[in-house]
Amino acid sequence: MNLETNHIRPIHGGQNHNQSEGDPLSNIDFDKLNQVFIKNLPWIILILILFNAGTFLYLRYTKPIYSSESILKLDIKSDAGILGIQNPMEQDIKGLSGEIEILKSRLFASQVVDAVGMNVSYFHPGRSHLYDERYGNSPFIVDVQVSDPSILNRRIDVEILSDDHFVMDFELHGTSHRTRYPFGKKINTAFGELIVSKTIFFKEQQNLIDFYFVINSREALIDYFQQNIIVEPINFNANTIKIALADPNKYKARSLVQAIDTIYLNYTKAAKNQAVEQKISFLETQMYKSQIELEQFEDYFEKFTIKNRTTDLSQDLNYTIRLLNQLDSQRFNIRTQIAAVELANKQLGEGTPITTLGLPKPFLEMLAEYNELKNERLLKLDTYNENTQIIKQLNSRIDLSQKAVHDRLVSYQENLVTSQEELSKKRKILESNFAELPSMGTSYNKNRRLYSLQEEFYFSLIQSKIELEIARAGTVTNFVVLSPASMPDAPIKPQKILIYGAGFMAGLIISFFFVAISYLLDDKISNSKELERLLMAPLLGVIPKYKAEKLQTTRLVVSTNPKSSMSEALRSVRTNMEFMASGNGRKLISITSTVSGEGKTFIAVNLGAIFAYSGLKVVVIDLDMRKPKVHLAFGTEQTNKGVSTILIDKNTIDECVNNSEVKNLSYISAGPTPPNPSELIMGEKFNHFLEELKEKFDIVLLDTPPVGLVTDGILVMKKTDLPIYVVRAEYSKKSYLKSVHNLITNNRFDNLSVIFNSVNQQGRYGYGGYGSGYYEDEVPAKRSWLDKLLGKKA
Repeated sequence: MNLETNHIRPIHGGQNHNQSEGDPLSNIDFDKLNQVFIKNLPWIILILILFNAGTFLYLRYTKPIYSSESILKLDIKSDAGILGIQNPMEQDIKGLSGEIEILKSRLFASQVVDAVGMNVSYFHPGRSHLYDERYGNSPFIVDVQVSDPSILNRRIDVEILSDDHFVMDFELHGTSHRTRYPFGKKINTAFGELIVSKTIFFKEQQNLIDFYFVINSREALIDYFQQNIIVEPINFNANTIKIALADPNKYKARSLVQAIDTIYLNYTKAAKNQAVEQKISFLETQMYKSQIELEQFEDYFEKFTIKNRTTDLSQDLNYTIRLLNQLDSQRFNIRTQIAAVELANKQLGEGTPITTLGLPKPFLEMLAEYNELKNERLLKLDTYNENTQIIKQLNSRIDLSQKAVHDRLVSYQENLVTSQEELSKKRKILESNFAELPSMGTSYNKNRRLYSLQEEFYFSLIQSKIELEIARAGTVTNFVVLSPASMPDAPIKPQKILIYGAGFMAGLIISFFFVAISYLLDDKISNSKELERLLMAPLLGVIPKYKAEKLQTTRLVVSTNPKSSMSEALRSVRTNMEFMASGNGRKLISITSTVSGEGKTFIAVNLGAIFAYSGLKVVVIDLDMRKPKVHLAFGTEQTNKGVSTILIDKNTIDECVNNSEVKNLSYISAGPTPPNPSELIMGEKFNHFLEELKEKFDIVLLDTPPVGLVTDGILVMKKTDLPIYVVRAEYSKKSYLKSVHNLITNNRFDNLSVIFNSVNQQGRYGYGGYGSGYYEDEVPAKRSWLDKLLGKKA
């Protein structure tokens, strides 16, 4: 045992604190930090294993991302001047920044989406959450007309049953749909009509059954391009940029970069031709308006011709005059005929002979017959009487002929009147047209002149448009694809070496914080340096941990291992106690602790044995009457006599003293538990008890109750020559030292000293540098795998 290590070392916490303020590292207990590290080494190894396992799983279940790149050199010029036509294009696209923003813009992304036609994406489910997109090699294609937009961007599963049929499974509005369908036929579903057709890759993938497809919305595709496209300048002086796109499918990435290059070149060419396009658009608008006006003029001329049946108004004017004359002649003839009919009706009514002048030929026969009957009657009257039958027959025949002639004349007159009215109407129409012909001619001639002007303007617009289209056709892009879209060989992420390194570093950092937090949260005293730093009392000695066997209760062990390191440590304590007291000042020694379990009884009985080995007569008194343990240390049972019976005068000291297996070492057990231990200790009888013990024994060791639980220990300490306070390594908390400080400052125990018990310091305690192996130590314990890993000796 190294005596220098166990000499009395009075440490004052205030002084240490002042000394440590200048150096922050002095506040760190590296010995304790090392102990915390070794104690938590299995957890640190577990953390590193978990982080590396997590890194492996991340790489295992993360889809690799491939990036296809192309390099463009930007410049635009117009060669339309080679045709001798003035180039109308003056707008130019300058600045790589502007080009980069164009490529990243949502407008350009929308044009790419419209051009590439990725309305439907096809996938094959992979392991876990991974998937394999079938870009360009899907065993089937879907032609769909969506009627319910809710299906967009949602997974639709397809299970191939045979060469002719498949099962489609999807969920829409909370309802699951699973139906068997044939390939190549129109299907009516809840979200619209579609046709699922097999491709040339169907045979190659016959061993695969499960697939799914997604009907992409336009907005989702635009977002995809904006999120995955990378545009970076390479050389500002050379006007070169890099276009890259990342995707889990390397074929898709290259195909899309190729499409972006083509669309971008067309886009920039269209931007260059924007002024021309605007002029052409303006000309087309004017041409459309002119065409509408020409059609209106042509429609006017057509309707004019149809309505007037001519386009020569002077000829129509002469023709109208001739028609008016003809109508007047016809009207005169009709009036003459009406007058002749009226005269005939009048003569018919008077019974006089009817004049046939002016009547048509059919009437002449009827009138001739009528006149003949009238003449015959007149002749008969000369021979016959009016009442004769012949005359009556003639009268009857005359009446019938008269009625027939009258009806015929009336009908003829009505027809003549109707014809007369129609002729009058025709005359009025002709007179009206005759009056309008001059103004119609003026309007017609005016529209004819406007039509000619509009026609000339229309032809001039066509000529201008042709010139602009020639200029547009003469514009060429001088954009050079320096490096076409590449086929990526290796993924850009995840980068395995970087991920493994980051996982290992993260494990180290978490381990560091774990150790640091464990160090900060560890409020137990673990080593003597830490105790010295916090303690205001002198450290009387350090007792190593007893490892020969696991003690269920406190025991006297120095008798079986007199040359062990622990025995030597107790001898060092005994030596240090001799330095602290002289003469008979070491007769009464109290041993206490903050709480139970810190080893005060163990120290008391084994320290007593060490004193007994030196030839002193020693007695150990068990004053912990609430929880006595001294008798257990000596391997005996609790008796009905002891300290409690002595203090009530029921027994004497001699009656209660018990001898141990160690010569000169005796003990007195606590006896039956009294209801008032504190009152017994405070009584005068207890003082007499102590005086009598001092007379009978050289050393009296008082095992007192823990001062952190009851006040009995403090009462006893006031009556002793040397109070000792026991602190147990890895058990006693730092806050327990407040009890020590309070005893020194409040109760004025200036001679209080501390023993540090059960310290696990393998290989550190040696006598003269020989180490623990110099002593007859405990039976070497079997080394654990951790001890072997750290190179520890058992």
